[in-house]
Amino acid sequence: MTASSCILAVRIINLQLTAAWERCYILPTMSVINLADIQQITKTQQQLLLPSQKYHPNRSAFDSIVADNFSLVMRQLFLGMTVEPLLNAYPQIAQWVSQTQELAPEIFKSRKKLLVDNPVIAPLAINDDKQFIQVLTNIAFKQGIPRLYEWAIRHPHLSWQDRVKLWTTARQYSVNPNQIQLVVLALHPVKPAQRLDVRWNKKDQMQTEKWLIKLLTQSPDNKSQSNIAIPELSSMVNLEAIPEVKI
Repeated sequence: MTASSCILAVRIINLQLTAAWERCYILPTMSVINLADIQQITKTQQQLLLPSQKYHPNRSAFDSIVADNFSLVMRQLFLGMTVEPLLNAYPQIAQWVSQTQELAPEIFKSRKKLLVDNPVIAPLAINDDKQFIQVLTNIAFKQGIPRLYEWAIRHPHLSWQDRVKLWTTARQYSVNPNQIQLVVLALHPVKPAQRLDVRWNKKDQMQTEKWLIKLLTQSPDNKSQSNIAIPELSSMVNLEAIPEVKI
């Protein structure tokens, strides 16, 4: 199987999984807001972003096609499909996969079950209206407690996308926020990859919920632009526009 056919096969699987998720989770009367919807609002409401969460271009200046293919390779890897043709065709992707394995070896162990692009949805009460926040994230469970993993070409910052994913996960699984963790695997085309371990807490949970309510209440149209699931925007930023942060 060639690299191109591998990519096509995974994209078809992605579409099938997304369609299946929509049939199972999206009800006709549900008003669903995803990260793409929130992204559009944050572009025009900078003053409402959390500290250090000001909007930056979502796409890296690096080749977005290569970055997209990296995401496909990671999904294919956890689906148990072959990735060798893709790794041979894209040395940069092969390097990122290797770095990911070095930074988070625990998710590659056979006994560790990782749910890749797992749909998470949680209700959010805004005045007398109930909205639903929808995200896709990668989740592993330890003794029933979810731990999120996010990998991308990005800086090792806690982004507002990360915060929304943590908030939504805590709500859906009815878990004490103090028990949830997020592992950010921040990759870069040239610089060394970095791992950021984030512990969530009740204060962060409450702050994020208040921010979501304020953001969506003050939006000219706080209804979702679409009631169907679409791939959410990642937490990539312009790598050249922001100074390097050492951790």
